[in-house]
Amino acid sequence: MIILRLLKEKMVLAICATAALFAALMLVVIVGNIAIQALPSLSLYFLTTAESDTPRIGMAISNAIVGTFMISVCATILATPFAIGTAIYLQRYAPRNWLTQIIRFLIEVLSGTPSIVLGIFGLIFLVIFLRHYTGGFSLIAGSMALSMLILPVIERAAEDAIERVPHEWEDASYALGASKWATIRGITIPAGLSGIVTGAILGFGRAAEESAVVILTAGYSQFMPEWTVRASDKLAFGMKIYPVQDLVGTLPYSVYHAYENSNVIPMSNGFAAAFVLIMIVLIVNLSAKCILWRYGNG
Repeated sequence: MIILRLLKEKMVLAICATAALFAALMLVVIVGNIAIQALPSLSLYFLTTAESDTPRIGMAISNAIVGTFMISVCATILATPFAIGTAIYLQRYAPRNWLTQIIRFLIEVLSGTPSIVLGIFGLIFLVIFLRHYTGGFSLIAGSMALSMLILPVIERAAEDAIERVPHEWEDASYALGASKWATIRGITIPAGLSGIVTGAILGFGRAAEESAVVILTAGYSQFMPEWTVRASDKLAFGMKIYPVQDLVGTLPYSVYHAYENSNVIPMSNGFAAAFVLIMIVLIVNLSAKCILWRYGNG
């Protein structure tokens, strides 16, 4: 019987190890194939030149790289305060009742909502209905739509970070006469800051890799973003703020654009844009893991 149990244990271990190895190899194969296909187009010129400065469409992506960082940063800035506020309320203020359960359920539903649905909502509400304020397809419309997509990611990470803060630290603060908000501000948030920052970084990475939302809300521009204000009778207040209310290029759209126009754009250009996007997301996720490992609480 002992030999049989040991044999079963070895079999289960072998099956689990094979499954883990297979999952890891899938990523290596996918990224490796994309890298090989991208090699003909990966060059300093391709990475540092705006598409508008090239003789043909799809021949450079620096405008898309800059646009990806801009829209991801804006989306993260918009989503983070709401995510942290929600996490603090659910962990330290909300009673354990049906209302709290409904809020948690709705956040989970938002987390599982297909990105194409949020993209269509952004198209109808932000691009069309609020076009006099957002400028239609624009950086701000894309950022607002993306913020709804990444809010649950940041909220979950922030809530987990707050939940891991030792209650003894907070009890000591209360014993010294501190109020609840003073304790949260002075003890809870600093103690859970690494987890909160990690959540924000993961949200940034989620926003950077999203395609459906940016295609339907941010549009695409071949030009580098410019910083200026110009008169416009089509927008509220009679002016247009660049690049906030202007089209913006992104890497996911560059990949889509390359395949959509594969008759004039070399396929290697699309693979090169995809490879750069994968590397950005990989670096972002590694940074989040390093922060959590180095400064994690608990």
